[in-house]
Amino acid sequence: MRVPYRTYPGPNNTVQYYPLLRVRVGRKYGPTTRFFEALVDSGASDCMFPEDVAQAIGINDITTGRKSMRAGIGGKEDVWIHSVVVYVGEHALDIEAAFTHTLPVSGLLGRQGFFEHFRITFDPTGDPPGLEIERVHKA
Repeated sequence: MRVPYRTYPGPNNTVQYYPLLRVRVGRKYGPTTRFFEALVDSGASDCMFPEDVAQAIGINDITTGRKSMRAGIGGKEDVWIHSVVVYVGEHALDIEAAFTHTLPVSGLLGRQGFFEHFRITFDPTGDPPGLEIERVHKA
Protein backbone atom coordinates (compact mmCIF):
# COMPACT_ATOMS: atom_id res chain seq x y z
CA MET A 1 0.00 0.00 0.00
CA ARG A 2 1.40 3.39 -0.99
CA VAL A 3 0.40 6.40 1.08
CA PRO A 4 1.33 9.97 0.12
CA TYR A 5 2.87 12.12 2.83
CA ARG A 6 0.59 14.72 4.39
CA THR A 7 1.68 18.25 3.70
CA TYR A 8 1.55 21.19 6.09
CA PRO A 9 2.75 24.76 5.66
CA GLY A 10 6.27 25.31 6.96
CA PRO A 11 8.31 28.41 7.70
CA ASN A 12 9.13 30.88 4.91
CA ASN A 13 6.47 29.50 2.52
CA THR A 14 7.94 25.98 2.60
CA VAL A 15 6.06 22.71 2.77
CA GLN A 16 6.59 20.14 5.51
CA TYR A 17 5.93 16.45 4.73
CA TYR A 18 4.76 13.95 7.37
CA PRO A 19 4.37 10.15 7.08
CA LEU A 20 0.87 9.76 8.52
CA LEU A 21 -1.34 6.68 8.26
CA ARG A 22 -5.07 6.40 8.83
CA VAL A 23 -5.62 3.89 11.62
CA ARG A 24 -8.23 2.82 14.13
CA VAL A 25 -7.54 1.47 17.60
CA GLY A 26 -9.75 -0.90 19.54
CA ARG A 27 -9.88 -3.75 21.98
CA LYS A 28 -10.76 -7.34 21.25
CA TYR A 29 -14.53 -7.63 21.31
CA GLY A 30 -14.83 -3.96 22.23
CA PRO A 31 -15.34 -0.56 20.69
CA THR A 32 -12.95 1.01 18.20
CA THR A 33 -12.06 4.60 17.52
CA ARG A 34 -12.92 6.44 14.37
CA PHE A 35 -10.15 6.64 11.82
CA PHE A 36 -7.39 9.08 12.71
CA GLU A 37 -3.90 9.80 11.45
CA ALA A 38 -0.91 8.43 13.38
CA LEU A 39 2.71 9.34 12.69
CA VAL A 40 4.91 6.52 11.37
CA ASP A 41 7.96 7.04 13.58
CA SER A 42 11.04 4.85 13.18
CA GLY A 43 12.53 6.57 16.22
CA ALA A 44 9.68 5.50 18.51
CA SER A 45 10.37 2.29 20.38
CA ASP A 46 6.71 1.27 20.35
CA CYS A 47 3.22 2.45 19.45
CA MET A 48 1.95 5.21 21.69
CA PHE A 49 -1.40 6.94 21.94
CA PRO A 50 -2.86 9.75 24.05
CA GLU A 51 -5.25 9.20 26.91
CA ASP A 52 -8.33 10.24 24.89
CA VAL A 53 -7.78 7.32 22.48
CA ALA A 54 -7.79 4.96 25.48
CA GLN A 55 -11.03 6.47 26.75
CA ALA A 56 -12.64 6.10 23.31
CA ILE A 57 -12.05 2.32 23.45
CA GLY A 58 -13.25 1.86 27.02
CA ILE A 59 -10.03 2.24 28.99
CA ASN A 60 -11.30 4.89 31.39
CA ASP A 61 -8.14 5.02 33.50
CA ILE A 62 -4.87 4.43 31.64
CA THR A 63 -3.06 3.94 34.95
CA THR A 64 -4.72 0.51 35.27
CA GLY A 65 -2.18 -0.74 32.71
CA ARG A 66 1.38 -1.91 33.29
CA LYS A 67 3.46 1.15 34.22
CA SER A 68 6.64 1.85 32.28
CA MET A 69 8.79 4.82 31.29
CA ARG A 70 9.68 6.21 27.89
CA ALA A 71 12.27 8.80 26.95
CA GLY A 72 12.01 10.99 23.89
CA ILE A 73 12.89 14.45 22.72
CA GLY A 74 10.51 15.84 25.36
CA GLY A 75 12.29 14.00 28.17
CA LYS A 76 11.20 11.06 30.31
CA GLU A 77 7.57 10.31 31.06
CA ASP A 78 5.43 7.59 32.55
CA VAL A 79 3.31 5.48 30.22
CA TRP A 80 0.90 2.62 30.82
CA ILE A 81 0.83 -0.45 28.60
CA HIS A 82 -2.45 -1.98 27.43
CA SER A 83 -3.32 -4.72 24.93
CA VAL A 84 -5.11 -3.23 21.93
CA VAL A 85 -5.85 -3.92 18.29
CA VAL A 86 -4.52 -1.47 15.72
CA TYR A 87 -6.29 -1.52 12.35
CA VAL A 88 -4.13 -0.54 9.38
CA GLY A 89 -5.91 -0.96 6.05
CA GLU A 90 -7.30 -4.50 6.07
CA HIS A 91 -4.84 -5.63 8.75
CA ALA A 92 -5.67 -6.02 12.45
CA LEU A 93 -2.61 -6.08 14.72
CA ASP A 94 -2.88 -7.38 18.29
CA ILE A 95 -0.24 -5.33 20.08
CA GLU A 96 0.84 -3.89 23.39
CA ALA A 97 0.62 -0.08 23.15
CA ALA A 98 1.71 2.67 25.50
CA PHE A 99 -0.75 5.34 26.62
CA THR A 100 0.21 8.68 28.11
CA HIS A 101 -1.36 11.83 29.46
CA THR A 102 0.77 14.19 27.36
CA LEU A 103 1.35 12.92 23.81
CA PRO A 104 1.27 15.98 21.51
CA VAL A 105 0.15 14.00 18.43
CA SER A 106 -2.80 11.68 17.82
CA GLY A 107 -0.57 8.59 17.79
CA LEU A 108 2.87 7.16 17.08
CA LEU A 109 3.42 3.94 15.17
CA GLY A 110 6.77 2.64 16.39
CA ARG A 111 9.16 -0.25 16.00
CA GLN A 112 7.42 -2.67 18.38
CA GLY A 113 3.84 -3.19 17.37
CA PHE A 114 4.06 -1.64 13.90
CA PHE A 115 7.44 -1.91 12.16
CA GLU A 116 7.72 -5.57 13.16
CA HIS A 117 4.59 -6.27 11.09
CA PHE A 118 5.40 -4.22 7.97
CA ARG A 119 8.22 -3.46 5.60
CA ILE A 120 8.20 0.33 5.40
CA THR A 121 9.86 2.34 2.65
CA PHE A 122 10.04 6.11 3.07
CA ASP A 123 10.27 7.71 -0.39
CA PRO A 124 10.62 11.49 -0.39
CA THR A 125 11.55 11.42 -4.11
CA GLY A 126 8.23 10.02 -5.35
CA ASP A 127 5.57 12.11 -7.03
CA PRO A 128 3.93 12.66 -4.66
CA PRO A 129 6.39 11.91 -1.86
CA GLY A 130 5.13 9.12 0.37
CA LEU A 131 5.69 5.83 2.07
CA GLU A 132 5.00 2.28 1.07
CA ILE A 133 4.01 -0.39 3.56
CA GLU A 134 3.95 -4.13 2.91
CA ARG A 135 2.69 -6.66 5.45
CA VAL A 136 5.33 -9.11 6.67
CA HIS A 137 4.22 -12.41 8.15
CA LYS A 138 6.76 -14.00 10.46
CA ALA A 139 6.89 -17.73 11.01
